[in-house]
Amino acid sequence: MKTRSLGESFRCAFQGVVFVLRTERNMALHFLAAVLTLLVAALLRVTLLELACLTLTIAVVLVCELTNTALEILCDIVCRDLEPRIRRVKDVAAGAVLVSAITAVIVGILVLWPRVISGTR
Repeated sequence: MKTRSLGESFRCAFQGVVFVLRTERNMALHFLAAVLTLLVAALLRVTLLELACLTLTIAVVLVCELTNTALEILCDIVCRDLEPRIRRVKDVAAGAVLVSAITAVIVGILVLWPRVISGTR
């Protein structure tokens, strides 16, 4: 296998993210939620630690969605028919996205809600 330059590796990775954003509705929704969350966080002037918590949580959701999509593509290549074990792999990967998204909502509420109800900036 040919070794890629660092620039080529970054380009390929960026193309992967763009592909998933364009082809997966859930990734687009997660990305939109991430942007809105960070805008609200900026408006509410969260602390650096709070921003770090939000950013890490957002990253986990996006990474889970990217991984889920990669696994789904691989499963579809390996087995065109819906074999029960392949279905289980897809369900587990989707479960990882669900757990990360629920956790992100909880973190968002814990960080942002107190500021929203108190009106503090």
